[in-house]
Amino acid sequence: MKFFYFYTMKIFKGILYTVVIIILTLLTAAFFAPSSVTVERSIIVNATQKNVFDQISDFTTWPEWDAWYAKDTNQVRKYVGRLGDTEYGYHWSSDNKHVGNGSMYFNSIVDVDSLIYDLSFDNEGAINEASGYFNLSENNGETTVKWGMLSSLDFPYKVLNYFMDAMVGQDFETGLGNFKKYVESIDFKKISRNNVQLINEFGVDYALIRQDSLPMGDMNLFFSKSYPLVYDYLRTNGIEPAGPSTGLYYAWDEVNFITDVAAAVPISILLPKDYESIDFEFGAGLLTDNSVSCELKGGYSKSYSAHMAINQWLEYNQKTMQGPVIEEYVKGPYDTKDSSDYLTRITYHFLEKESN
Repeated sequence: MKFFYFYTMKIFKGILYTVVIIILTLLTAAFFAPSSVTVERSIIVNATQKNVFDQISDFTTWPEWDAWYAKDTNQVRKYVGRLGDTEYGYHWSSDNKHVGNGSMYFNSIVDVDSLIYDLSFDNEGAINEASGYFNLSENNGETTVKWGMLSSLDFPYKVLNYFMDAMVGQDFETGLGNFKKYVESIDFKKISRNNVQLINEFGVDYALIRQDSLPMGDMNLFFSKSYPLVYDYLRTNGIEPAGPSTGLYYAWDEVNFITDVAAAVPISILLPKDYESIDFEFGAGLLTDNSVSCELKGGYSKSYSAHMAINQWLEYNQKTMQGPVIEEYVKGPYDTKDSSDYLTRITYHFLEKESN
């Protein structure tokens, strides 16, 4: 028994000494560790500096390429303000412990050369705040993008700074690689702030980018690229949006699977003076002397049935569709991750059919 007792104590002391040595080593390493460290990666993108800047400065494009978004595509992002506002950023929330909750805001933008942002994390971990930056420089139509983050930690957590490059660097590399593919896929000749038009449809003024032969499969890409440019145009020219992002559909070719569509933002609103309520199977509608509209709640997959119902109503009531079909995206994927909460207002304008 004595032998067993002394042997057990010897093992216990050995483990204890090992633990103490490890703790002392970590504390010593933490003591001498740098209090701050910068992680940076870079990539060359085949696009002008202005076009690169427009994509980075629009937080709503980040889910297309951001490596952290890919860790949990079900996270909810709530956007605050627009570029140029005092507060411009977003909050995110996720059930994934590797993503968590937090917020990101731009705090400094220098022309199209650099953007600096602040990060804050709603957790009790070692890292609660950090700052990051993008530096851009153009040469012969190509833009070098440098993406970096500054981490500042107090003792004893600053020991993590030894591992920060390995922890964050890979995500930066992945994100920049995704960003390069994303930006280089954009046809900036067709989708450009220079292509923003101001037009009037049915008494409402719109700022829009229109593409008259768009493959239907490219619609999501077209909208995600165009709306930021339209809003940027409005901000630059001191014009306030008067309503939600809107799609104007001038033609819909189901044989060749192409459409004539515009990504539009209303800059004036014309309220109907006289209207009456009507009912569709999917919800209530609104009828004026020259238009019929409905509000569709739920995912966009339901919109086909809504359009069919309105077309049947027009046919039954001897009406002829006039001008573009209007879809107002009152509440969509940038407002909520639950597609059942989407709200789309669909409007058809019409003329009375000529009698034979």
